[in-house]
Amino acid sequence: MHPGQHRETARILLTNRAGEIFLLLTHFDPEVGLPPRWITPGGGIDEGETPIQAALRELREETGMVVSQEALGGMIGQTSGQWNWGDGLNHHTYTDYFFKLVVDDFVLDSSDWTEDERRDVIDYRWWSLPELLQTGAQLGPHGLAELIRDHFSN
Repeated sequence: MHPGQHRETARILLTNRAGEIFLLLTHFDPEVGLPPRWITPGGGIDEGETPIQAALRELREETGMVVSQEALGGMIGQTSGQWNWGDGLNHHTYTDYFFKLVVDDFVLDSSDWTEDERRDVIDYRWWSLPELLQTGAQLGPHGLAELIRDHFSN
């Protein structure tokens, strides 16, 4: 990212029938001052992609799951704001588009991970809502905890 750049992402609230949500743990990034945080599968929207097209691509790349647009459904939420990386100068605006997918279960397939994902993702797991909200762990992107609370049981 470059200072002042706007970034749009498509993210997936991946839940299972047991009422848990799947998250990936990313490591501390000293270059931008981000602490380790639990994030949803998802990532940047490429030029020419719609948010749902990006969500389907990112879901496949980050989990190995291939689903139809109909299975993913419509957007369930959106967050926007400004990232401040801690240096007072390097910041950008963002918009995150969220989709929800309920699965029985799956085995993570990381074969399509980028070099950055192989470096950055250090763990993954299913969380129950009470466990996640009580852990005190960092969640990302911004607004994820509220979105989970609002859409977790729907």
